[in-house]
Amino acid sequence: MADGDADLPKSIQGEQLEETGIVRASDEDVDLYVDRVSDEVLACRERGRHLFPTIRQAGIHFTEVDDEGLFVRRLTCTCCLLAVKVERWEGVRQRGRTRFHRVASNLEYRTGPDGQTYLAETGRGRMTPRQIGDSVASKALAGQTLSALRKAAKEAAKEAAKEAGGAAGRKRAARTTAEAG
Repeated sequence: MADGDADLPKSIQGEQLEETGIVRASDEDVDLYVDRVSDEVLACRERGRHLFPTIRQAGIHFTEVDDEGLFVRRLTCTCCLLAVKVERWEGVRQRGRTRFHRVASNLEYRTGPDGQTYLAETGRGRMTPRQIGDSVASKALAGQTLSALRKAAKEAAKEAAKEAGGAAGRKRAARTTAEAG
């Protein structure tokens, strides 16, 4: 940053970013990450969340009791299989029945059988779901020209309008026939 830039007012977002020390990953680092992980990991990263089964789907089974006496439940993401949600539950006996309350929940990440990891290498910065999606889209469209993409999009819009117009015309004809009869 130049010496004169220090005197310029900063946006709220910029100040927050500076205060927390969060650094976004570069496009090159995101591209390298996208190249080395599976489609399932990319789906979770692009979505910005994991797919864990609900209690009704998976049931509720505790795998251990921690040092504080809380019941521990572990769930693996059904998409990427690398994220494990660790829930801590408390059981309380009230008026003749037992009630359970989730006290805490956190994520743990494991390494896949082929060495694949969910998180990017340390020191590369934070990769947002938008960055992941942008990288996946850029790779999917690699080699195509912008003018060819625009032309294809215009053709698709014309085709959709033509189909919508044809369906509306058929509906109008059906109504007119029904009204005449």
